[in-house]
Amino acid sequence: MNIKKTNFQLKVINTIKELRQNQNVTQALVSDILNLNSYGLIGNIESPKFPHKYTLKQINKLCKEFNYPIKFIFLSSNELTLEKDEIIECLIKKIIEYDG
Repeated sequence: MNIKKTNFQLKVINTIKELRQNQNVTQALVSDILNLNSYGLIGNIESPKFPHKYTLKQINKLCKEFNYPIKFIFLSSNELTLEKDEIIECLIKKIIEYDG
């Protein structure tokens, strides 16, 4: 049985991929940043064909490395306009949804 990523997981991964590409960072460099032994793993993560995904710890590390607020990875532009408490609640829900 091949477990696929959810649409939301793909959205998060594609956001990170775009961020990586916009900063001219290779998959190999991301692999090094995350201390992974396999450069091919990032390709598997970015591919919708494989079940691999970033861990929350890895997403946090990449956001810090790219100086990019983690809320922009998980929340839509509409969600970012909510009140602070609502943003926090929504972010928690989205992180739980991603982690599946």
